[in-house]
Amino acid sequence: MATQKLRKYELIYIIQPEALEEERTKISDRIEAIIEKMGATLVKKEDWGKRKLAYEIRKHSKGYYYYYVIVAGPGVTQEIERVLRMLDNVIRFMTIKLQENIHPDNIDQIIEAETAAAAERVSRSFDDDDDDNEDLDDE
Repeated sequence: MATQKLRKYELIYIIQPEALEEERTKISDRIEAIIEKMGATLVKKEDWGKRKLAYEIRKHSKGYYYYYVIVAGPGVTQEIERVLRMLDNVIRFMTIKLQENIHPDNIDQIIEAETAAAAERVSRSFDDDDDDNEDLDDE
């Protein structure tokens, strides 16, 4: 029997700025429940907080951003998008396929790579902060 090949996806969705924290948590929990129920793997989840939108969407100029990296088989992203489409608080969402033909045994490597990349970004941001402080000392 052939093993099912998986795909790595990036999902970003935006919730309207008036949504209460419990409503935002409910949406996030619902997305994670779909991921779990359909046998997908949540590699990374980030709450980017309330940010200004690049352009107005449904009369909103700000929104709460959520970012996920998922390794999933067929049908998972379609189900997530179907649910997001039905939720009134969600003003925009986008799913991007990052990688195809992932063997199920390689999921741990993907998680490690994402974790290492995140640590590198954090380390780089601290290095940038140190550079800024050195500039202040020179003045």
